[in-house]
Amino acid sequence: MQPNKERRRKIRNMLHRSFPKEDTPEFDLLDRNQQLSPLLRLPPELRNRIYELVLDVGQINVCFKKWEHKARTRNGQRYYETTVGGFWCRILDKDQNPWREPKPTGPPPRRGLKLLSPVCRQLYHETALLPFRLNAWSFESLHVMDRFVMKEKRLSLPHRRAIRMLYAQTVLPTAVEKYFGGLEVVVLETGLTMVRQVSEQTPERGRAKTAAWNVYHRKWK
Repeated sequence: MQPNKERRRKIRNMLHRSFPKEDTPEFDLLDRNQQLSPLLRLPPELRNRIYELVLDVGQINVCFKKWEHKARTRNGQRYYETTVGGFWCRILDKDQNPWREPKPTGPPPRRGLKLLSPVCRQLYHETALLPFRLNAWSFESLHVMDRFVMKEKRLSLPHRRAIRMLYAQTVLPTAVEKYFGGLEVVVLETGLTMVRQVSEQTPERGRAKTAAWNVYHRKWK
């Protein structure tokens, strides 16, 4: 039986936080993978560089395609042809304006972005957040972003906090900005770019940190 959505979310969060304990079957499997895998035997610095070359693709643009049900007739029999829909992603250059790019026609691709993560526990631990941290993220529309992020909560807590650069059509509401949690750069459709600047307060005010957005203008590719 497949675990439900809540159970899968808890499993993902657990994998992000820790490795298995010693003297458990999961730890033995982890140790064996580290000894046998040519990739996992490499120093962490080299592995991280390989991960960056594979997973840094530029911009990940999240789109949504509606399910379509069209009436057809074959040999005098009427039936409905269903075109699969749902959320899907396309890859754009980091400097491309995602709202000026024509949306591809046809069924959405089914290939996943995190191809390394399902291989084993260690690769999941080391790579699951990298597509979110290394790439700019954008959404087909404000409605798609609201549905994907806020209503259906398709991004787990570690995933959404790993996103550093977001392209948005308008200034983000405070609730959305806090929900992402780790944004450092927000680029608007107009080219207006907001860079988050974090500074520490003076010693007499304690060590609390304050954040402000510095604004400048950029040109799309």
